[in-house]
Amino acid sequence: MSLLNTLFAGHKDGIPPEFSEAVAWAVDRVDPLLKQAGGYPDLYLESVAHAVKYAHVLAARVPGPVSISPESYARDPSVHAMFPFQTDLHLAMQRSQSMQEFFRNHPDVSAVYVLACMRRQSKPLFGMEVEGEILRRDVRQDAVYFVDYTLAAPGLSEAETRQCIARFFFECLIGKVANRIDARKQRKADLEQERDALLAQLRSASAEQWSACAQRLNLLLGRLADLVRTLELCHYHKHFERVLLSAENHLFLEQTEMSLDSMGIVRKPAAMDGNEMAFCDLIGRDSHRWTVAMLYCNQVRSRATTKERLENAQRWMGL
Repeated sequence: MSLLNTLFAGHKDGIPPEFSEAVAWAVDRVDPLLKQAGGYPDLYLESVAHAVKYAHVLAARVPGPVSISPESYARDPSVHAMFPFQTDLHLAMQRSQSMQEFFRNHPDVSAVYVLACMRRQSKPLFGMEVEGEILRRDVRQDAVYFVDYTLAAPGLSEAETRQCIARFFFECLIGKVANRIDARKQRKADLEQERDALLAQLRSASAEQWSACAQRLNLLLGRLADLVRTLELCHYHKHFERVLLSAENHLFLEQTEMSLDSMGIVRKPAAMDGNEMAFCDLIGRDSHRWTVAMLYCNQVRSRATTKERLENAQRWMGL
């Protein structure tokens, strides 16, 4: 188990002894040179501590575990809504690097807890609806469906998986710190390009144009100087603080309630053919809204992949 894993496995209400390793990991993720700058690691302790604690709070709020089995497809409408076909989950497992690594490390395991992330989408269509005793045709409806299934943070127990989910959320937050800095580096490059263009204009400007061009250049140089200061290593801790001390604004869960029928069509609340469902959405991981849930998948090895079936057939035939 890595030191970062140890940190999340041992987290309680206070700061664990290995907490400095979380700071080291976060700093390495953003810029390893920060370890040579003044104030390391003390300047990062408060913001990283807040992010660690918040990640655990958020992980505890992820719904589940939702049992995935042939029986749950029949009795749980939300399972059927998220995974209309049982093959959807099996294909997601085959594509998931974290799942493949988990199976390599646990070759005899037949059950797993895992975080499922998927994008919920809707599309308009026209269908039939019964209103009282009247059958209406060509009624505009909205169909809800899910795409881009992603599995992460697998574990042998619910507790272990929630620790892995907390680590996953923490890594997302540190990624946002890195993205914030990268965005400012890109802005700096854009301003430098704009500065060079203004300098070229200034050299060829007429007497009437020179004053306005020089004023624009001075304003740009002021913005560029302010931006350059924020990109000095001694100021990087402020980027950590800006994101991590307000982590709840950058990564959060939101519940969406709706009524769906067995075909995924949105129905009015309390409709006879509708099932009331609540989906939990993760917002802020990237530009998309991800519906998330912890799954409990039993007998995950009961269905062999096409490659495994072919290899078994070849061994049986002695090829």
